[in-house]
Amino acid sequence: MTTTRTTVSIAFATLFAATWAAAPVAYASPLDGIRAAVNAMRSESPCGALNYNIDLEGNAQAMVGNTSPGVPPGGRYNGMTATTEEYGDPTADAIAGLINKIRPLISNCSYKDYGVGMSRWNDESRVSVSLGEPPAAAPVPVPEPAGRPIKCTGGPTIPAGQTCPPKPPPAEMAPTNAVTLDIRREGLRAKVTVGNTSNLRAQCTYNAKEVLGLGIPVSRNFEVNPKGTTPLEFAAPLPGQTYTVVVACSADFNGKNVEIGRVQQDFSSF
Repeated sequence: MTTTRTTVSIAFATLFAATWAAAPVAYASPLDGIRAAVNAMRSESPCGALNYNIDLEGNAQAMVGNTSPGVPPGGRYNGMTATTEEYGDPTADAIAGLINKIRPLISNCSYKDYGVGMSRWNDESRVSVSLGEPPAAAPVPVPEPAGRPIKCTGGPTIPAGQTCPPKPPPAEMAPTNAVTLDIRREGLRAKVTVGNTSNLRAQCTYNAKEVLGLGIPVSRNFEVNPKGTTPLEFAAPLPGQTYTVVVACSADFNGKNVEIGRVQQDFSSF
């Protein structure tokens, strides 16, 4: 980034000179000089003093690329932020240019918090300020007037001072499509697999009828475990025969015997 030299207005020059008056000031931290300049500029506004915020320091340090050990990370402030940086050498010139650039924001009373950052790059100081506007406080709920009945959401109206009853859990529905059927011919045999995708133990019936009445009907009762399968085996249809196979399963659901699935499939000799 190209170094920016910002001309400071006469009013700010006077303020800045007062901050670093006559005798040099020794700062405990490289950031102290930036803090002092921000606070001095804020004092010229009708706003209250800014609160120093370590999360905003993280934003400011991130802008100038300061990743030294112990530097707080950026992006943690909960609220709106505005962050500005400036380059310069000596550091005092960089700070002066920064404060002049961000003067309108420092004088904006919406901003309550701030943090600063600094690093040295290519024999120049990179300095930054991050201002923060905290989120608006949640509105205080208005209490119900004494003695006024309370209308429970989706429920009854109850006298004041009582608590709405808990909502009943959503009614659980019985499975209705939990049965699968697979029929495969292996030589002269029909290999049948019935599956149960529900969490219930199923009682099932297998019924097969030849569509033209050319074969003997086949019936069988059996069980299928929850989430399980049951294999069955029958004689394969003879040439020219087609059987319609119907498998129906039921199970106990909340004390009631309900059908959990029914499937139908035609199976031919060819």
